[in-house]
This record gives sequence, structure tokens and C-alpha cells, in this order.
Amino acid sequence: MSIFQKELKQLVNDKGALLSTLLLPFVSTMILGFALTNSFSSEVSFEEVSIAIVEASTLEDDLQVASERFSISEDELLRLAVPDTLFAYMDSEIGVDYYSPDDDVVYKDYTAVIEMPKGYRLMLWHEQLGEEWSEDMESFQLFLNQEQRQHAMMVQMMMNSYMEQVYAHTELAENEEIAADFGTVVVQGNSPLTSFEYYTYGMGVLYVFFTAGLMANFAFTEKKGKIYGRLVLANIQPVNYLLAKFSTSCVIVFLQLVVLFGLSMLIFQITITNWLSFIAIAVVLCLTVGSVASLLVAIQFRANTEKVANVFMLLVVSILGFLGGSFFPSSNLSPLLNEIGQFTPNGLALQAFIQAGQGESIAHLSHSLIYLTSLSFVLFVFAWVVFPNKGGIES
Repeated sequence: MSIFQKELKQLVNDKGALLSTLLLPFVSTMILGFALTNSFSSEVSFEEVSIAIVEASTLEDDLQVASERFSISEDELLRLAVPDTLFAYMDSEIGVDYYSPDDDVVYKDYTAVIEMPKGYRLMLWHEQLGEEWSEDMESFQLFLNQEQRQHAMMVQMMMNSYMEQVYAHTELAENEEIAADFGTVVVQGNSPLTSFEYYTYGMGVLYVFFTAGLMANFAFTEKKGKIYGRLVLANIQPVNYLLAKFSTSCVIVFLQLVVLFGLSMLIFQITITNWLSFIAIAVVLCLTVGSVASLLVAIQFRANTEKVANVFMLLVVSILGFLGGSFFPSSNLSPLLNEIGQFTPNGLALQAFIQAGQGESIAHLSHSLIYLTSLSFVLFVFAWVVFPNKGGIES
């Protein structure tokens, strides 16, 4: 704990470096946001979204069967039909084609393809109207076109929100708390980003990695100034020193994100829909950057040079920003580039922040959370292995 307190005290004393580290992401966001405002639409647009529905039984067939079972009109049944009610609100914006399982559907021609088993509408009508359904029924399957990642993600979030409302309605209907009427379907997460929103996320996940390089250089300065040597003579274990650098990096990164998103919400009016998911992503991103900082410290102490962190900040971070989409949406250039970007920590964190900002739950972001947490653990263990037993003070 004493080493960690020393690190924080040193940062507070170096006010110039601390302020520039905390404010640089916001300044970059402001510059890019104003410069590229016209590159981002502020209106909802589904013009490029196309959906295919492969159904084992048609809506007309299901209506005919249901009208014989239920004592309500076809118009009422249509208002409860899944997923037809969703697309009825957007029939002038989204292209929706219906197929049977025997048709040869070219999946890559669509943003998303929905496969519905026979009787799926009937099952939901039974549940929505409080009737018993005794047969086993599989859920529908949603196939997303990864070459249209942004639009596919929009469709996925739209369907998730829609189905959550369907099941919530069903539960309430079974308890007779509401009448069998959807009302207005609220589509969650389909609002496109403004330039300020995108670059708030993009610069946030990029500049935090500069912090890793800065912490590594601070550590090497301590080594050259014999500060680390005195810590070793005081029987401070190398792993405790690494943990102090890890913890300090996490604190700085968290402060960076607080300053960036706080100012962006205040000035640019960006909104965060799901704060729990958002904070979870922020925490695992802090852990990842802390592990990267620890690894850079270990490599520099092992190689006895500060060039490693400089190369990381000047070259590696720029490459990560390009691949991860921090400078511009990588999907606009190439689907392959966009796919590669999903394996970079900043690219994965960027997409997760966007999804959390638009309302996705932690469950839907579990892949990103697990990936970043695992990466953080692996990098720190590797740093521990690489770090010299005495930090290289003999050299």
C-alpha cells in the first residue's frame, strides 16, 4: 500500500503531466467531433438494412388456425404477431422479404436472416392471450451478416429489445395486469451516433493506452534515479512494485474516462442508456491498460531501455487506433479490417461502449468483458515472469 500511495503522491505533484493526461482525450474528441460532424448522421436511417424471414408457416396460415382457436378478430391477432408487428412500424424503411424453408435464400445478401419454426406465432399468441401451450417449441434463430457489422448490430439490438417487450407483455398478460395490446413498440439501440458520441468513445479507448507508456517511462526514470534500488533494499518485492504500477495505471485510466465522459455529457450532450454495462466495460478496460503498463515496465527493466514504451506510444498505439476504429469506423474501409479490429482491446472496448451507451445489458456484453478480463490476467502474469528478480538494479 505504501508504494501505491507513493505513486499517487508523485502523480499529484506532477500536475502538468497529470492534467495533460486527463484532458488530452477530451481535446482530441472536440477537434475530431467538429471536423467530422458531416460524416455522421443524426437521423435514424434503415435504408441499407435488409431482412429475410424464413418461416415454416406463413402469417396467413397461422391467422387461419388462430382464428379458429381464439375468440378475437384477425386484426387483434395481427397486432400481436411476432415479428410482423415490429416490421410493420418500419415497412417504408426496412426491406423485409419472406421465404419458405424450401427457398434458396442467399444469406449474404441480407443484413440479417430470421428463421422461424412452424407454429412459432401460434405459440406466442397462446402465451400472450393467457392460454396454455403444451408442445415443445424452439425459438427463432437470428443470423447476422458480419460484412454489415454496424447495421447487423443495430438489427440485433432492435430484436433483443423487441423480444424483451414481447415476453414482458406475455408475463403481464398471464397475470391479467394488462390488456392484450402492445401499444407503441419502442426500438432500443437503433439511433446512429453523432460524431461527438463516436469520438468520445474512440478517443477514450485509445488514449488510455498512452497512459500505459507514460507509466512505464515513469518507472524507468525511477530506476535511473536509484529510487527503485532503494525500494529493493527496503525489501519491497518486485511483484508488489508491479502491482503498484498496475493499480496506479488503473486509477489514472479511470480518472481519464470520468473526465472525458463527464465533460462530453455536459458539453456534447451524449447519453448513456445502460450505466451498469458501461461501468463494467470501463472497469475491465482499466484492468487491461494496467496490465499493459505492467508488461511495458517489465520489458523495459529487463532490456534496460526506455525505448520500448516510446515505440509503443508512437507506433503501436497508432496501429491499434487504426485497426480498432478510433480514428474512423473501420467497417467503412473493409469488412476484414473491421473483423481484425474486434480482436484489439481498444476495438472491442469501443464496440462494447457503443452498445452499452445504447442500452445493451451486461449479458449481451459478456464476450467483451470476458475477453478483456482474460487478456488483462494473461498480460500481468507475463509481466511478472519477464520482470527481473531485482528489477535489473545490478545493471
